Amino acid sequence: MHWHIGKWFFPRQIFVGLALLAMAGTAAAQQPSDDYWKWELTPFYGYMAGGEFEDPSTNTDRDLDEDNSFGLIVNAAVDQWRHYEFLYVKQGTQVDGTVPMDLDVEYLQIGGTVSGMESERFIPYFGITVGAARFSPDQSGLDTETKLAFSVGAGVKVPITDHIGVRFDARAFVSLLDTDGNLFCVSDNGAGTCGIRAKSDTFLQYQAGLGVIVGF
Repeated sequence: MHWHIGKWFFPRQIFVGLALLAMAGTAAAQQPSDDYWKWELTPFYGYMAGGEFEDPSTNTDRDLDEDNSFGLIVNAAVDQWRHYEFLYVKQGTQVDGTVPMDLDVEYLQIGGTVSGMESERFIPYFGITVGAARFSPDQSGLDTETKLAFSVGAGVKVPITDHIGVRFDARAFVSLLDTDGNLFCVSDNGAGTCGIRAKSDTFLQYQAGLGVIVGF
């Protein structure tokens, strides 16, 4: 089941997770300021929306279907409130159209976060990462594309025990494309064909994710 907010759809599990996160924050003991996690490993499950291409033969839009995503976030502390961050995300989705095309979208990013100092029970943060986006069509002969990409995100971490917490993360991913270039091309006996064309010079997706932090 999905709930509709504006033009986006999000699964009910995300909202249930947010409610559990709020209850966990109320019950969590305050973490001492001199005893914080030096490393955080956060596997997460999310929901990703957005992404537009164009059909090169008809000039019509070919959008990506909204679908589940999953990944891993690794944080290394500079100090209690600043972290280096490594991020991997994968979404298995489909490009709509007369002949739909299965597509895997992956993001591999590195950057950092800055956390708010107001509370050690609810820890809000803001982060930026940069790296690569990889688009892999599940269609014989079509090339995989790798593009420069970055993300801007924010969320909240809630420590529950000495080594376990939960994290809600909302993020926008921006990939840089060439508006004059086609994507997923293949050459057959000297004749080249391409499955998709970039609609603009940026490819934008949004994600909301909920993960379990393992801290040490």
